[in-house]
Amino acid sequence: MIWYALAAFFPCVLVVILSAITRSKWIGTCVTLVLIGASVYKGFFHDEWIIFIDVASILAGYIIVDSLQTHQREDFK
Repeated sequence: MIWYALAAFFPCVLVVILSAITRSKWIGTCVTLVLIGASVYKGFFHDEWIIFIDVASILAGYIIVDSLQTHQREDFK
């Protein structure tokens, strides 16, 4: 049960944090996809539903970043 909760929230938060750090929603999403993909490749996932929930969570994180516009660069004068 804990794995499903982590799969629902962790990738979303990771996309938001990485997009805020890199100031690019695409880089934040791609880095998250690479991290999740490497985990799947190494066999750290117990069920196919966790992979589906991860993908939905990444999509939700992308939508959150896009709506909050935290990825846009602010010029300081």
